Amino acid sequence: MLQAQRISFPEERGLPWLSMLMDAYFIADKGIALEISKRIKAGERLACKKGCSTCCITHVTIPVYPLEVVGIYWFVIEKILGPERDIIKRQLASFEKGKGCPFLVDGACAIHPVRPLACRHFNVFNKPCSPGEDPYYTRRRDVLTPNERFKQRALAAMLPFHGVKEPSEKKRLARAGILDSMVKNMQEIEWENLARRMDGHILSKTRTG
Repeated sequence: MLQAQRISFPEERGLPWLSMLMDAYFIADKGIALEISKRIKAGERLACKKGCSTCCITHVTIPVYPLEVVGIYWFVIEKILGPERDIIKRQLASFEKGKGCPFLVDGACAIHPVRPLACRHFNVFNKPCSPGEDPYYTRRRDVLTPNERFKQRALAAMLPFHGVKEPSEKKRLARAGILDSMVKNMQEIEWENLARRMDGHILSKTRTG
């Protein structure tokens, strides 16, 4: 069976919200690994792999939760370096609704460790997506159905970011879909603000270095 690995960053010691986010992703990844393993055992083949980025281009309604946006901002500002940083900054600054994901670089996700739950859950089996295809509509059976129990646990793990810390309350509110009212479409986020923050971070590093 596939085994999910928790992604860790040394900065988690000083950023409690980051540990919260990575814990949530680890929970979700365990559920995803479980469901993928079941389908592989049943004789299916996972079609998704690095460089297969059709969904990153065709999907323009990717939901993202507030804590996930914070994680993306942090990762882009603090972790993306070198030529890739300039590419991302240009794509963010010129991003327009309807375009593919601004974090796609050379067919690969530049923010893969902190990609949203929606991206993590979207897995396709048996054959790669055709250009422009959304298999959710063309062949729904080939698209992974998320494990609802793990998904709800992952959402519950994000709730302390919003001041909800009691375990029973986290579970209840996650089931009630309290975070659904806070979801944004990745296409609707003003990513040019992140591009400006990237410039400001470089300037700050220069002045303090």
